[in-house]
Formats: sequence, structure tokens, C-alpha cells
Amino acid sequence: MKAIVELAAPHTWPASSIPVCLAAMLSVSLTHQFSQYLFFSVLLTSIFLQCAVNTLNDYADFVKGTDTIENSDDPTDASIIYNELNPKSARNVGVAFIILAAVSGIYAIYIAGWIPVVFGAVGVAVLASYSFSKFPLSYLPVGEVISGFVMGGIIPLASYYVFTLQIEPMVIVYCIPTIISIGLIMMTNNISDIEKDHDAKRKTLPCILNRDKTSVLLKSLIILSAIFVCTLVVVYFRNGSFLIPLMIGSIIMPFNRLSNGRFMPESRILSMNSILSIHTRLNLYYIAMIAADLILGAIL
Repeated sequence: MKAIVELAAPHTWPASSIPVCLAAMLSVSLTHQFSQYLFFSVLLTSIFLQCAVNTLNDYADFVKGTDTIENSDDPTDASIIYNELNPKSARNVGVAFIILAAVSGIYAIYIAGWIPVVFGAVGVAVLASYSFSKFPLSYLPVGEVISGFVMGGIIPLASYYVFTLQIEPMVIVYCIPTIISIGLIMMTNNISDIEKDHDAKRKTLPCILNRDKTSVLLKSLIILSAIFVCTLVVVYFRNGSFLIPLMIGSIIMPFNRLSNGRFMPESRILSMNSILSIHTRLNLYYIAMIAADLILGAIL
């Protein structure tokens, strides 16, 4: 059970749960539609799919020899190794998570039809191409863009459709901060793994740019994502803009921790916790500002 929990990596779930919450808040704000049953169906589907991604990626890294006892300082990031888990068992756990995601999505499919199935199939296809294709995407400098767009853009777009039965392209615009911040989670992970990825002959973005240049890019993109939140709120959800100073204040401490860690392998846990904290706080405040705009707009 300990190994299964570590493979599922609950600390990373904000990357899959916040996009669904943002889509739900947007559906309430823009169309005044919300169903708690649909919400939990979509939320569980998204979380279980991320559990599958986390598990099968760890399995693929172990089978390919990328993760070894020598280069894995974080026991929770190398569960197969430290728990002496049979890799086939890890693979089966990953498949079980995909099945749980499918079961969780039955109600959403019943309500919204076949279109959510298409979105889900795209997600599974990306998972397969990321870790298991002949030329895995995890070996290319596109992981940040793919993870950001799929989880931060496609998941909210699909969720919004389930909640409202409408395809709304503006959802992608509203989700730009989320797309960026989820991509930065992948970037932070890859910066910490530069040496390991070099040995595995991976060409991730940090491997190409080097640690110093990537760290500058990452910190710049954190600031850019905050700017996007502020801009989107002022333009589209103006009544909630009074929360902007609180949002900015909330990310200063984790931003400083992230910068002081210097993204070295030995500070990987600190770096990952900091970027997850930034992602969570930034986007929860964004959701809160949309909610505040809706409430104050109704009052005023």
C-alpha cells in the first residue's frame, strides 16, 4: 500500500485537480451551471489519470534503467526501487488507475455523450507516447509544453464541456496561467534530474539549456503566469481584483525557497514542494477571484 501511494504521488494531484476546479468555477461564472455529481465524476477521472501517468512513468524509467539506487536520492520518487516492488506489479497498478479513471467517468459520459471519451483518449495517447513509444516524448525538449497544454488546457476544456455541454475556446485563454504553472512543475522536475537525464541520453529542455539558463527561464515564467492572472482578472473578472495583492504575497515565500534551492538534485524535494505550492496558491487565488467577481457582481 505504501508503494502504491508513492506511485500515485498525491502531492502532485493539484496539477490534475485544480484544472477541473477552474473549469467548474468558469462554468458557474459564465453559464451559472453546476452539478456536484458531474464535478466529482470529472475530478476523480482526472486524478486517477494522473495517478496512472505517475505510476507508468516510474515503471518506464525503472525498466529502461533511468532510475537506479545510485541516482535516486528521493525514496518517494523511486518507489519501485526503495520498496523492492516487482515492476510488473507497478505496471498493473498503473493499468488499474486507468480503469478507475474510466469507471469514474461513466456518469460524465452518460450526461455529456461521446465527446469526453475523445478527450480521454487524447490523454491516454499522450501518456503512451510520453513513456512507451519508440521515440518517447520524455526524451525530447517538449515535456513542459505537452504537460502544460494537456493538463492545464485540455482538461479544463473537456471539463467545461461536461459541465455546460458547450465547447468554449475562451476557456483556453482563461487557463493560460494554469497551462504555464503546470508546465513549470515538469520543468522543475527536469532541472533537478539534469545529470540523470544526461546519463539516460535524454534531451529535455533543461539538458539543452543547462541549469542556470533554465532556472532563469523558470523564475521568469512564474512571474509571467502571475501577470497573466492579474491581467485576466482585471479584464474579465474585475470585481475579484481586490484579492490580487494577497495572491502575490502568498507566492513570495515559496518563490524565494525555490530560488535558494538552486535546483540541485539534493534539493529536489524542496524545489518540487515550492513549485507545487506556487502553482496551487496562484490558481486557487485565481479561482477565488472569479468567485468573488460572481458574488460581488450579483450583489452590486
